[in-house]
Amino acid sequence: MIVELFISLALISFASLIGAFTLGIKLNRLEHYLEAMVAFAIGALLGDTFIHLLPELGENGFPLEISLTILAGMVVFFILEKVIHWHHCHHAKHSHVCESYGYMSLVGDALHNFIDGLILGGAFLTSPVVGFSTTIAIFLHEIPQEIGDYGILLKSGFSKKKALAFNFLISLTAFLGAFIAVLFGSMIAGANQFFIAFAAGSFIYIAATDLLPQLNKHFSKKQAITQVILIILGIIVMASLLLLE
Repeated sequence: MIVELFISLALISFASLIGAFTLGIKLNRLEHYLEAMVAFAIGALLGDTFIHLLPELGENGFPLEISLTILAGMVVFFILEKVIHWHHCHHAKHSHVCESYGYMSLVGDALHNFIDGLILGGAFLTSPVVGFSTTIAIFLHEIPQEIGDYGILLKSGFSKKKALAFNFLISLTAFLGAFIAVLFGSMIAGANQFFIAFAAGSFIYIAATDLLPQLNKHFSKKQAITQVILIILGIIVMASLLLLE
């Protein structure tokens, strides 16, 4: 389990370097690729939640504590985003985005990655299939987020090398989160159930409030059909992992 968890964490940390591969891509083409990735990520996040996480939680009943933990996952991510967005708007009042906002963005990203590590650790404690499905879901939603974070650092005055280095170092906080999840999950019976419930809440929040609105910014029949197909494809990929059980 530890080896599989380490590989998954390394994969998610690699997503922090994705920004470097977008430098030579024209903006309109990059937006097209990101839109496709966002649609697929929505399907993966919701698929993982409703096909793997919630059924796993329901095997031993569905007590009030689990429901409250799911809601806590949604509220925590809402608060985290409000803090980050407040600092963004505050600094955006100036003629340029100052470097201090770049560091604030890194702090928020560090907390986000730490929580991802907690989620991933709890997922692998539950089962390898839940662990791998959660890895895929996290990785897919990390890609557009990391590209956005990379852009913020560049606008804040960071050099390309400095932005990539800081983005990668911050991604390593996921390892700390996973370590804590495994430690407490092993020490406290049933602790991983709460990590899974928290993951379910955070995935629902990310898919419904962060990613879905991005697909409604521009509309055409072709785009709508493509988005629906990619969302369904993301769900199918998650459902196909059931064959591994």
